[in-house]
Amino acid sequence: MGWDLMIMEYKYTIAAFDFDGTITKRDSLNNLIIYEFGLFKFITAILKFLPLICLYKLGIVENRISKEKLFHFFWAGISEEEFKRICVKYSLNRINKIVKQDCLEKIEWHRKQGHRLIIVSASVKDWIEPWAKLNLFDDVISTKVESNNGILTGRFKTENCYGKEKLNRFLEKFPKREEYFLYVYGDNRGDKEMLEFADKGFYRKFI
Repeated sequence: MGWDLMIMEYKYTIAAFDFDGTITKRDSLNNLIIYEFGLFKFITAILKFLPLICLYKLGIVENRISKEKLFHFFWAGISEEEFKRICVKYSLNRINKIVKQDCLEKIEWHRKQGHRLIIVSASVKDWIEPWAKLNLFDDVISTKVESNNGILTGRFKTENCYGKEKLNRFLEKFPKREEYFLYVYGDNRGDKEMLEFADKGFYRKFI
């Protein structure tokens, strides 16, 4: 049976895209930090957390730990309102400069087919969502930040949306697997579970 006939058996089709490294050419958290604080302060932070980053690269510590430490260094103590303002400014003024053109073309193809467009990302929703809305995505499933009385704690409110957590969060939104045909686009080990769950998975490619 051809793919087109298989798709016709479902009520609808979803195209789920990872964000960092799939839609974008580089990591958006690092890019946001450089955009807001400058390259020197970013390098200072990387050197501070270099041992932890190495442990993550070796698979000894989880992705969340090194990422949350870096996030805490820059954002703990800032007001939620100011953080959202910074994220919107970055999202609408900078992300387009790091987006992959071939990915944009694939997104447009899915949109023309009437497919639901979803971003499933370990990055933070506050700086993905403005860009996603501008580009007519239907939803963003991602990591959320924690705040206390309107002030960021520097920690994450949700589990880091990476690996198995990506699939868990996706299934919370779309639990009835028999109803949809699923395309998934990803670029690293954090997308493994989503790619394996897809009807058609694309690893570091769009065709």
